[in-house]
Amino acid sequence: MASRGIIWRLRQMDRDTMKRVFIIRNNMANRKIYSNANDSFENKEKGKYFVSGKNKESLNRMAKKGDRGLVLLLTYNADDPTKILDIFIGDDAEMISDEQIEYSMKRHLEGDNDLRAIDSIIDKIDLDITHDFEENTYVMVSDMQSLYEELKDRINSLDVKIEADDTVRKPAGDYCLCALAQTDAQARRAYKEEPVMTGRTEFQRDRERIVNSTAFRRMVDKAQIFSAEKGDYFRTRMTHTLEVNQIAKAIAYALHLNLDLTEAIALGHDLGHTPFGHQGERTLNDILSGKIDAGIVTDKKKMEERCYGGFKHNYQSARILTQLENKYVDFSGLNVSTQVVEGVLKHTKLKKDIRIEDFVSPEYLEKIYIDENEERQPIASLEGQVVAIADEIAQRGHDVDDALTSGVMTVSEFMDRLKIDKCDELRELIEKEIEKTETANRLLPNKQDMQVARIVHRIIRYFISDVINNSKEKIESSTKTSIDDLNKETFINFSEKGEKVNKYMEKIVQKKVICNYEVARADYNAEVVVKTLFQKYYENPRLLHTGTLQKIFHDTLMHKNTAVSNSAVCLNDCSVSLANAEIEEMALKPLELPNDTKAQKTIRLEKRKILIRNIVDFIAGMTDGYALQEYEKIK
Repeated sequence: MASRGIIWRLRQMDRDTMKRVFIIRNNMANRKIYSNANDSFENKEKGKYFVSGKNKESLNRMAKKGDRGLVLLLTYNADDPTKILDIFIGDDAEMISDEQIEYSMKRHLEGDNDLRAIDSIIDKIDLDITHDFEENTYVMVSDMQSLYEELKDRINSLDVKIEADDTVRKPAGDYCLCALAQTDAQARRAYKEEPVMTGRTEFQRDRERIVNSTAFRRMVDKAQIFSAEKGDYFRTRMTHTLEVNQIAKAIAYALHLNLDLTEAIALGHDLGHTPFGHQGERTLNDILSGKIDAGIVTDKKKMEERCYGGFKHNYQSARILTQLENKYVDFSGLNVSTQVVEGVLKHTKLKKDIRIEDFVSPEYLEKIYIDENEERQPIASLEGQVVAIADEIAQRGHDVDDALTSGVMTVSEFMDRLKIDKCDELRELIEKEIEKTETANRLLPNKQDMQVARIVHRIIRYFISDVINNSKEKIESSTKTSIDDLNKETFINFSEKGEKVNKYMEKIVQKKVICNYEVARADYNAEVVVKTLFQKYYENPRLLHTGTLQKIFHDTLMHKNTAVSNSAVCLNDCSVSLANAEIEEMALKPLELPNDTKAQKTIRLEKRKILIRNIVDFIAGMTDGYALQEYEKIK
């Protein structure tokens, strides 16, 4: 008796954990079954399927009253029982008696536009539609993980997004903030969440989510200017980010701004950078704009109207924060505050030929002020403005550091270039530092390294002081009191003299570092690697990582055009012949064929956009090392 009880419990556990799919095969001649399904779909109400005859016996062997799952209705024409004409997909299906299944139909796939999607679903059933379904109407319960997941995905793609939270939160942890600083109560998110734990602030939550993101970790192996091959003492995107963070916090502290928000923006501002520094960024943008031929089958003249989106790292950083990171069940992205997203997006220039809506989710975009006529966008929060200026200061400092350390410029050369009137103050400060190293009482292990360190320290300190003094005066004299007032004005900036020195030093770096032959050679190699990766992935998307293939499927399912969403095919979970047909349609066919309907042209174009954007996301997310590994595998 004991053993029987154990067996029964094990069977019951199996039944409870099964991914159930109630599959109904319906002859179009039986209009009642079809009508019930169609009524459920169109009227958003419950439908019923009545089991009878041999079907009842078969069903009772596999299902019991109370069993739940998804429902799949396959309709065929009596003239050709092998061909499925259309498919209804539903959820909340339940055996309400020995003779009845109750369901709610959510999807209806039919017609030429949905044929491949129908084939994809049939492909996963792993049954012979004509022989395994002997009766006109046959029902079974299946533990088919792959089929269940695809049907569930198609249903979930219709779910309504969570409403934005407009609740004003209580301030927590604020320290003598100035009148124009952001407070915890002003934090706004796209999706409603539980309040933060006691002792934490809303902007702390943002910072911690960014630090724990995948994109943040990857920055440790993304080049700034020189690759890691030159030496491990050169900056990476991660060390640059940490330097921006410390400079931004120093300025924010002096101006009594919100340190948590400042840090969150600083740590997230470069998440979207590609492998190989700015050259990877330029290459992806050139591919999408048609300047580089990487296999996109289209006419150059039509690239702009087809709008493949372009690429710039600040846009991609915002895309990561609002869409790409997936660590939460209820929403895509990290659901960081609007202030963080805006600060990250606007920390550098926007480009008029890149559509922001391709990168930033609508829930955030409607809350961010965008002046379409301006490339340098004002940032509403002063904390975001601080990070933007800190980014420039960090670049001036570490670019000079890397130039002197690498030997592409000597200390003497650098000092000679500062012998102009506008740099008098900075030059005098640096000369004092060099003199200290020459007359030091203690024996220095490496005098040149010490000189470089003191030069960089003085440069950064000079610019920080300039920004603080200039900005403090503007803030104290301002009469503005709200974030809405700040949309069109920049408070945090260099003085007129500081800006001239900043631009001059940028020119020095451009001439001596950016145009250096080693950097030029690295940039050329980077372009070759990125272009090759894009081209190979585009020609054969099945070379992409499984996660990216799933993302392509997901984005197609979530497309606002129902004809596009209905036609989704999961490339990593279908037959080779179906995958090849989908790739041909998605990537390789001309976008406009003579006999195409308007719907077919739309589907092909939108799928191509989805494919291209996901390839770009995949490449942009690579570290330098991983990109080189992938290149060696598929070149």
